[in-house]
Amino acid sequence: MRDQDRQGQGRGVGFEASSGQSPKESAHPRKATPARMRRGDVVTVEFSRISDTGDGVAAVGETEIAVPDAVPGDRAETRILRRRKGRYEGEVLRLLETGMGRIEPRCKHAGTCGGCRWQHLEYRDQLLLKWAMVRRALKGVAAAVPAPEPVLPSPAVFGYRNKMEFSFGQDRDGGLQLGLHVRGRYRAVVDVETCHLQGEHANRVLSAVRQHARELGLSVYDLRAHAGLLRFLVIRYSPHTDEILLNLVVSDYPSAGVERLVRRVLEQVPAVSTCVVTRHQGKGQVAIGQAEFVVHGSGWIKELCNGIEYAISPRSFFQTNSLQAAQLYRVVAEMAGDLTGRSVLDVYCGAGGISLQLAGLASSVLGVESVREAVADAQRNAALNGIENCRFLQGQAEVLLPQLVGERFDVVVVDPPRAGLHPRVREQLVAMQTPRIVYASCNPQSLAADLKQLADSGYRLERLQPVDMFPHTPHCEVVARLSRCPR
Repeated sequence: MRDQDRQGQGRGVGFEASSGQSPKESAHPRKATPARMRRGDVVTVEFSRISDTGDGVAAVGETEIAVPDAVPGDRAETRILRRRKGRYEGEVLRLLETGMGRIEPRCKHAGTCGGCRWQHLEYRDQLLLKWAMVRRALKGVAAAVPAPEPVLPSPAVFGYRNKMEFSFGQDRDGGLQLGLHVRGRYRAVVDVETCHLQGEHANRVLSAVRQHARELGLSVYDLRAHAGLLRFLVIRYSPHTDEILLNLVVSDYPSAGVERLVRRVLEQVPAVSTCVVTRHQGKGQVAIGQAEFVVHGSGWIKELCNGIEYAISPRSFFQTNSLQAAQLYRVVAEMAGDLTGRSVLDVYCGAGGISLQLAGLASSVLGVESVREAVADAQRNAALNGIENCRFLQGQAEVLLPQLVGERFDVVVVDPPRAGLHPRVREQLVAMQTPRIVYASCNPQSLAADLKQLADSGYRLERLQPVDMFPHTPHCEVVARLSRCPR
């Protein structure tokens, strides 16, 4: 049976345990009850579903227990760690039965690093879980909800990310670390030697920056004291052009120490096409600052997708899985339908990823984006490809859309951040009475909330296509098509 044909079938995938024994009946012989359970207690439970964050969920009485690395169908001795927001959190001590097979993770940091959660599962089983998560999230958002189509698998399951953001940290002895956050501990850093989600070129950059930052004795930014120099390393890589963008985020620049670090890294890894230093003096722990300095190359790299060239700068949004982005854009174009002689509005357009893909099919495309640098990239990308029927507006969508109510669009495409549509954007989409909406989402929960509001306002949900952009994680992109119902 093909992997896609198995989705929604088999032990545990439909969120129902299939061993014949309910989670309540499989409790620990001590018959611990929610009122009696404390940290350190051990119970035997069967996991019946997967949570929104990818944890296995079991029940003891009326209370749920969420446990990392567990999947539906697992039966395990589980230790209680804490109670949070009305639900217990725990850890598996011993697996008694497995709902899905386990494999040896490729990465030695798996289980500690927060970058991947599912490297211990076969990829085909990851797709089953994602399909079930999407189905559960979208169940009941409208009177008639189509079943999600089989998840489109990623062409590559390792080395697929074109952008990785690493944090600087310190170990207990004050030594410099560079890596990803410990799962569930956002102030602790795993010193990642090799990240298998990115390619070999990017790992060489990661290693070189760590080596020379240590040799130069550069300080690490301290979140409590708000002092220190090094904050983030962001690496962007194009698998189609082999170009690398290195973005070093620091608290102070110009800085002699930063300049020495950059010079040494560029000498060791000449494959780096361009280097940007971002000065970030705010307290927020984000890799975005107040000023950017191009210290090597053009400040951007070129990406290719379905024959369209894209210039990508540090602040640009572009899908992090380049190979799968091509498939995602084809799905969006298919759901948009025949665009001959039609106009398209692309809300949250980023650097023009979707807009430019649709421009060759439609009479006109208008992209709306709040990030000024992304709009500049989108305009550059249109010129780069000789596309003249695509224009872009910079500003908040909730501010710009009311100004467009007088214009008619045949199709609206939205690709919002994880939080979903701004309420005023959703209101304006309804007010425009656009015949068709294509919604690309990286968060099934916020998608469900928006789809319910749109369905209540006269739109019919016709199709749901999950697209796996992020292997080894619980995240899944979903493309939805809605059509306005006749009055």
